[in-house]
Amino acid sequence: MKYRVTTLAGVCLAGLIVSAPAMAQDQGDAFVRVGAARTKLVDKGTISINGAVDPNADYKTRDTFHGVLTGGYFVFDRVALEASISTPATTNNMPAGSLAGTPNLGDDEFAMLTVGASLHPFKGRVSPYIGGGYMRQFTTQERDALAVGLDIPNAGGPYVQAGVDVAVSDRWGVFAEVRKGFYHTNATGRLPLDATFTNFAAVEAKAELDPLTIQVGLTARFGHGADAGSSQPIATDDAKWVLKAGLTNLSLADKVKLSVGGAPYPGAGLSTFEHHTVSVQIGRFLTPNIAINATLGLPPSIDVFGAGSIGALPKLGEVTYGPTMLTLQYHPTRSGRIRPYIGAGVSYMIVFDTKDGAFQKLRVDNDLGPAFEAGADIMVNDRWGIFADAKKAFLRPKAFGTFQGLAVEGKTKLDPWAFSGGVSFHF
Repeated sequence: MKYRVTTLAGVCLAGLIVSAPAMAQDQGDAFVRVGAARTKLVDKGTISINGAVDPNADYKTRDTFHGVLTGGYFVFDRVALEASISTPATTNNMPAGSLAGTPNLGDDEFAMLTVGASLHPFKGRVSPYIGGGYMRQFTTQERDALAVGLDIPNAGGPYVQAGVDVAVSDRWGVFAEVRKGFYHTNATGRLPLDATFTNFAAVEAKAELDPLTIQVGLTARFGHGADAGSSQPIATDDAKWVLKAGLTNLSLADKVKLSVGGAPYPGAGLSTFEHHTVSVQIGRFLTPNIAINATLGLPPSIDVFGAGSIGALPKLGEVTYGPTMLTLQYHPTRSGRIRPYIGAGVSYMIVFDTKDGAFQKLRVDNDLGPAFEAGADIMVNDRWGIFADAKKAFLRPKAFGTFQGLAVEGKTKLDPWAFSGGVSFHF
């Protein structure tokens, strides 16, 4: 009886897989993936201090979370060329081993680019794939903490990946993927030997990065294999409204002019990690090519650390703010599958709450500034699509507080980048 039930279950499962929509992977088909990813570096390397290797010195970095946009084109049946780019992610460099107890040396922000190929051996609702190619990690920003002159060069090397697509319809699917890179970089900096910051030890690390990235997200398929027998083109968009929902990755410039007790405090900086929020965009076409668009995000809470001359301090505080933007957009075309747009307008930063850290009585003002955006809708059918866009705002709020009884004032330069991806609906 147990054997019959197991056999029947297997037959039913096979029937569901065969009858379900297949992810298109014929020659000439294409796909776009929008994913949310977690990346962890391997945290291994050889550390030298003043030219001498310290076998007990070590370091640790934090997990990073970012978005990944991937595009692929099937050059043969089941074989695709693909490329991906990630949004910026920030990690710290915490000493460990014989250096344990030393404050964070500094932060580095990086983005990853891949170019490679993938093999999709099976068709059906569940379509596993494997692949590999070349990965490049670009350092987009460095911030000193305890270390001075932190330098982490770009790096690159081979990667391998494995994943699975699960079809929801002829064009839509969800995916999960694991990717592993293999490369290292040579990081350098100077470590102060006293509180006066006049005597330093030269530190060099041959850091094995070897990032492991796990991502999940949405897949959209295009081409004859995704048409389910239909060759009808996507109609020209005549919708008045566009509703978008997705995830937004935010990254701040983290610059500040700080005064303590009324006197300038030179060399001070800020450090925040990338942060994420669920965002909604509502657009209304005023003319066939001009639209007004409002962007709202759930308020994220971010930890604020010191950098530069205040990099050795504990966490300065915590800020909860609401990202908003109102832009006027130009859409050069509303036909075809790929529909780019650009926009300009204003961004308003609403500060909902602050929590004290090393700085007491912390307060951050709201701020209004100009904003710009560029993105594209990739239409799956006449009404539904996926989108990816980048927004840049110029926000310079003032911050106030106290430190050891002295008044603190900071003129910040946050200038956030916001990278978003998700689903769009035209109606």
